[in-house]
Amino acid sequence: MSTTTAESVYEDDKADYAKQCRVADTTKFLKKLLPVPDRIIETVLEKLTGSHYDGKRWKDFPYGDTAVKGKALYAPFIKVANAIRSAIKEAAEATNDLHDVAEWVEYDSQMPEPSHSDAARPDCLLAHNVSKFAAKNWPTDDGQPDAKEKAGDTEEESITGVNIFTASVSNWWLQVICAVEMKRKDSQKVTDIVKQLIGHLRRILSEQLDRRFVFGLTIGPKHMTVWLHDRSGVLGTSESFDIHQDPHSFIRVIGAFSVLPAEQLGFDTQMKFYASPDNIVPTYRLNHEAALVYLTATGREKQWVITTNGNEQYLTVKALSISRARVMHGPASLVWAVVAFKDGQVTSKKILVLKQCWRPVGSKSEQEMLLKVKNAAADMTDTSGEDFVVHVQLEETITMSGKEDITGSLIRKGLQVSASKRTLDAAERYLRVNMTDDDIISIVAVTSSRPTSRIHTRLLLSTFGWPLKNFKTRREAVRGIRDAVVGHEYVYYNGLLHQDISPGNIVLAWCDEDVGTTGLGTKGCLIDFDRGKYGRRHESVLHVPAKFDAVASDVADVLKPTFLRFLETPTNIPLTLKNDAIIAGSRVTPLGNVYKYLSTVWTHVSTFAQGGQTIDFSILKWTKLFSFKLTEEERRSDSRTGTPPYTSGEILSRERYYIDPDLFHDAVHDMESFFWVLIHICLTRSGPDAQQRAELDGDNKDHQQLRFIVHCFFSCNEDDLAFNKRKLFKAPDDFEKVIIPHFHPYFDELKPFMREWFSLLVLAYDYLEGYEYHNIHRRVLDILDRALASMTLEERDSDAGRKAVIESRRDSLCKLTEIREGHKYWQVL
Repeated sequence: MSTTTAESVYEDDKADYAKQCRVADTTKFLKKLLPVPDRIIETVLEKLTGSHYDGKRWKDFPYGDTAVKGKALYAPFIKVANAIRSAIKEAAEATNDLHDVAEWVEYDSQMPEPSHSDAARPDCLLAHNVSKFAAKNWPTDDGQPDAKEKAGDTEEESITGVNIFTASVSNWWLQVICAVEMKRKDSQKVTDIVKQLIGHLRRILSEQLDRRFVFGLTIGPKHMTVWLHDRSGVLGTSESFDIHQDPHSFIRVIGAFSVLPAEQLGFDTQMKFYASPDNIVPTYRLNHEAALVYLTATGREKQWVITTNGNEQYLTVKALSISRARVMHGPASLVWAVVAFKDGQVTSKKILVLKQCWRPVGSKSEQEMLLKVKNAAADMTDTSGEDFVVHVQLEETITMSGKEDITGSLIRKGLQVSASKRTLDAAERYLRVNMTDDDIISIVAVTSSRPTSRIHTRLLLSTFGWPLKNFKTRREAVRGIRDAVVGHEYVYYNGLLHQDISPGNIVLAWCDEDVGTTGLGTKGCLIDFDRGKYGRRHESVLHVPAKFDAVASDVADVLKPTFLRFLETPTNIPLTLKNDAIIAGSRVTPLGNVYKYLSTVWTHVSTFAQGGQTIDFSILKWTKLFSFKLTEEERRSDSRTGTPPYTSGEILSRERYYIDPDLFHDAVHDMESFFWVLIHICLTRSGPDAQQRAELDGDNKDHQQLRFIVHCFFSCNEDDLAFNKRKLFKAPDDFEKVIIPHFHPYFDELKPFMREWFSLLVLAYDYLEGYEYHNIHRRVLDILDRALASMTLEERDSDAGRKAVIESRRDSLCKLTEIREGHKYWQVL
């Protein structure tokens, strides 16, 4: 099997940076993105001439191109940057919220010693001046000096003797407004410096959940470049500029952080940090008490008050998913459980889910797609599947000062990407597109294609629950997946394909009203349709002639050899079943291939037939044909989507497992993803409450093969995942040897059903015209329903884990709802 190597990780990073880092014309970049009025720039330059600028150079910066120590650059830069900051206050009619609470600082003299994971850190930065909260220059929310300052107490806040503002590297990332990387000499490889800077910007976006984008700078003895990181990737200045010969541009860059409003520096002004009911402030205006809470709470513990475009407010009460904030480009979805909020008070204890993400401009919204499904389902007699699909209560485009928050227009101001057809020499002092180096990661080796513009979107969902991994019993885990398949079938039959099945997109939804029917208190629910695609449904019901001779004579003549051959087959297949099967099989596969198809189907059916089951046509479960129709253009534009560990090997490799027809994402691929979700649980969990198997930790050689299998099918890079999955489907007997033996004993009851599910997938992929391919939902649901029916109601070895889940759910619901002991929902949690 193929595995990931250090070199493959290096190549993945290289490709990621290469595809997402672009440059634009320097003059246009600075004037559009950092629009400081020219009169302010002139006034600042005039004020600093003599004291900091001698008419030709900024004072104290090193001369020439001889390599200098980093600290020889730190001091002059910090001195000049803060001088510009001070001069701005006199030159500008008004400064922004950041001016009085931020300063340019040297990282090394201010930051605590980093851990190994934080070894990469910026040289200098513009940071919130939190280490001086009690000092005179730190205003309270009303602009007046802090009460401690009035009392003359200027000591830094501490907890158990540790200064919370400087003790933690993570705390510092929360305070960074702009990161700076220094070039020791101007001819140093700029790609080294910029790659390091982009890593810092990515970290800032990951830690500060209210940042929409962030700026970064590179600066050497003479030259500066400016970079912006948003959810469309990275955009930088195409050429560096000389800070000495062009002092106006230098002042423009530094002064922007004192003049521009917070939203133009990347802050989400519709998000405020909740420290207490009477202390709700933006993070760029933190007061003393709010900062204490902000810096001591983890990312998941932090609470926010989020205001919609309609001025409705919601208080976050639990972070459900914030890890995607670290992605370099893409949706960067943030998800919280929220409650309605107004004037410092919770106005309703109904739990909702609020999701903020960046979807591609031009893509259909989730609410739009699901509404289209609902309209298409109007003529259906059974719409119960809708109960297992997320319900979108509100969807809106987030606005900043009344303008839609779009990366291409509002953030990047419509800047066009620059293009260069030649490869630049690494010694050049500026950066353009297509620069490459053999010995380093090439961060800008891209074509001139435009980046994907993304629109900031907010959704309010009425579906609240717990992640699938936090199941309380085997039964609940399987039931959750089963319900999600029902939801998938419902939207698919009405023209929508999900395309991103993963554990994170299946929730165990709180369903108080469903307690009496299931005894579980939860139901599986399929969420996150932002990668879905819409097609047109086509369905036909199967009608089997009562007799073979009722088939048209020309078809009957062709089928007679198959019929006679089947008669001679030494099996216990009843004659009537052979008759009906041949006729039905002829409808979905070339006539010359009917015998092979029927033989394969019968092998599958007979292998997994239940004892005492009647052998008739119904055993085949051939009821109807359903297909998902796409135009040729839609097929050609079909993109690879999904969460790689759970994505079908066909989609990952863009190649069919067995045959040659054009590949497009269909329901069978999502059913394979559901399969991998449950396989992952069986291999990596030892019981309820996300208990990971102890065998996966450490280097115990007795469990080396288990760790190897989990790595090969879930943890390695996409190419290796595709290779390993294709190899398994090419040699299906290996499933019994490679996967099944490594199930945790807690999931032994599922082994026969997972064998059948895998065999069904093999059959469906092998015969794309067959009933199994076109009726895959019903077949998978049949397997899961039988698995549920066979399970013992009482768990035999998971009392501790199950109790932990129950207590956790009760605790969260008691805090957020009116659920209390004695309520009908209490006993089934």
